Amino acid sequence: MQEHNEIREPVLGDYCRLLTASAIWGSTFLSNGIALVDFSPVAISAYRIIGAAIILLTIGHWLGRSLSLDQGSWWLVAGIGVLNSVVPFTLIGWGQLTVDSSTTGILLATSPFVTLVLSHFLTRDDRFSWNKLLGLMLGFSGVLVLLGQGLKVDGGPVSGMFLIMLAACCYAVSSILIRRLGKVSSFALAASTLVVSALIMLPLLLALDPPWQQGYRASSLAALVYLAAGPTALGYVLRTQIVKNNGAVFMSNVGYLIPLFAVFWGWQLLGNTPTSSMFIALSLILTGIAVGQNRLKKR
Repeated sequence: MQEHNEIREPVLGDYCRLLTASAIWGSTFLSNGIALVDFSPVAISAYRIIGAAIILLTIGHWLGRSLSLDQGSWWLVAGIGVLNSVVPFTLIGWGQLTVDSSTTGILLATSPFVTLVLSHFLTRDDRFSWNKLLGLMLGFSGVLVLLGQGLKVDGGPVSGMFLIMLAACCYAVSSILIRRLGKVSSFALAASTLVVSALIMLPLLLALDPPWQQGYRASSLAALVYLAAGPTALGYVLRTQIVKNNGAVFMSNVGYLIPLFAVFWGWQLLGNTPTSSMFIALSLILTGIAVGQNRLKKR
């Protein structure tokens, strides 16, 4: 269960994956808010995970992909599933009941700092460096510029904020664990973690929010289907590819890009006109990624 291959320097394809994953996850807040109208946080988490597991299992069967893993790997997969979906999905859902989406985005952007520290001590090829720290600080300052108004005092109770920050920590730890399954393909890893997570969430769903007692409208159901297919199924595959190829620290840059895409989708779908702060934030975020990956020095 040791790391199989060294992480590589990001190339154009890796940046495209990062942007695609960020764009998908940037729409999560909007979809989650729509689904919360009819579904509880536990129900949303369960349906997202179960739906995504069914999607990837169907695709895997069609492509002839196998999910066979050794016993030790399955235990690690279970840990990844709990920390990458079961716990954070539910925590964010509860947090968004009382915390506005702008503040939620800022709190989730703390994940790269946790990832930076953990990656230094728990991996051998994704170590701490000052350029990474500077890049993280620049990226986080871009998030603060973009979502500055979300830092108002009444952005939400402390309890809700704590739940969202705890979810960010879960994402950071799960990224480190993914690096320990380097021999497992990205698709198999994503599918297996979702299957284990689905087995955990199904009993909770039946006990707390039985489907036969669930009422919903078309908009909330559509949002739930999208959450399962996009941010969960496709997002999982992209995330495992990025972490395995480029490391957890590079993957953590999505914490800065997600709020930017959240504003973009709000502009496209809700008609919220972007402001100059959006473009300032974009410059800081992209500069932070470039500095963190040491691209400026190489050029």
